[in-house]
Amino acid sequence: MQRGKRDIIISEGYMNNFNAFFNQSPITLVSKGQVILQQGYEPAHAYILKSGIVKVTSFTSNGEEKLLAFKVAGDLIPTHWVFGQSRVALHYYQAYTDCVLYVMDRDAILQRVESDNAFARFILDQHIAADLDRQLRVEALEQSRAHLKLLYTFRHLALTYGMGMNQGFIKIDIPFTQQELANFVGLTRETTIAALRRLRRDNLIRSDHRYYVVNTGVMSMAIDDEFDPGVRRLG
Repeated sequence: MQRGKRDIIISEGYMNNFNAFFNQSPITLVSKGQVILQQGYEPAHAYILKSGIVKVTSFTSNGEEKLLAFKVAGDLIPTHWVFGQSRVALHYYQAYTDCVLYVMDRDAILQRVESDNAFARFILDQHIAADLDRQLRVEALEQSRAHLKLLYTFRHLALTYGMGMNQGFIKIDIPFTQQELANFVGLTRETTIAALRRLRRDNLIRSDHRYYVVNTGVMSMAIDDEFDPGVRRLG
């Protein structure tokens, strides 16, 4: 099975190279909806996500939740605290699905980074993936029209969280309700539904329950730039 860009950067096989190191740490099971780290509090531990999806959010002064990003298998959280860039967690980390996490000692991670070039590259690749994620997210949010915001958002999600399928299709491996997708792109649910209808009509996407599938061939013609999900797949 072909995979998307995210899986190229951080594959299960790549993560398995460090299983002996990870397995020295305890494992915690976190149910969907459970908060893992609270914004503004100093973490007691770092975590590496073994399976599942974690959403990263912040809240406005009036209590509105802002969905910022997702963490998937292999991701280290919170990286800014681990590497001394912040004394506290800068965001909320909440289980978006049921999750299994390695509970990691920060000093052990730092020592491993210093002593193991392959592990340092593993962490660096995560930062590269996160940087690509941010760039594509910003580009999507900058679009002036609703259907373009959604089109660029699906390109972003396909590149960073996509699982390749047959005949040029990529399945986004994050389950979205229509309301969650609307929150993610900063649109009303009604506007999002109308934009989704247009993208389906143009054969750009289809949906399978809460999972969306992107037609990369059509998308490559609709978005003509270097970030082409149709060519970022493992053969």
